[in-house]
Amino acid sequence: MPKLKSGHVSPTEEEDAAINAGIVADPDNPEWTAQDFAQARAAKVPKVSITIRLDADVVEAAKALAGRAGTGYQTVINDALRRALAGDAAPVTEDTLRRILREELHQA
Repeated sequence: MPKLKSGHVSPTEEEDAAINAGIVADPDNPEWTAQDFAQARAAKVPKVSITIRLDADVVEAAKALAGRAGTGYQTVINDALRRALAGDAAPVTEDTLRRILREELHQA
């Protein structure tokens, strides 16, 4: 068992039972199996750190959309790029990329 941080308070047996009962009662969010964890680890896509300059309004729109969606703004931009590139065989120009990002972010 990992070492617990100072100040950690474990749930009581009753609290733990209530937590587990809540997990069982929620069909939309079942407890993960070992297979679920293995699939999640296998599905990770490596990230590449880059520097990109985007228009301020695009970044602000991505942050606003991310706040409503409960995710990060970089994830919003990454998802918009992935959708835009999935069906487009032509190279994406800077102007096209900006247009795509604006369209995606303003639809929300």
